[in-house]
Amino acid sequence: MSMVDVKPKVAFEPVKTKIGSGWNVLVTLPNGDQTQISGFDTKANTREWIAKKSASWLQGYRGGRDW
Repeated sequence: MSMVDVKPKVAFEPVKTKIGSGWNVLVTLPNGDQTQISGFDTKANTREWIAKKSASWLQGYRGGRDW
């Protein structure tokens, strides 16, 4: 049997800010590093950003590394 090489995925999830009433998108990279994208006023807006813009954001993050 051969092992299948499975590439870890980047995770995007909405998180409430600790201070105030806003929302962030928490990005967890395959190596465990995390970053947050701020400036969202609702959880729905974070989910929309994840669905529509996360892929293009990821292409430009850290010079477009092959995640």
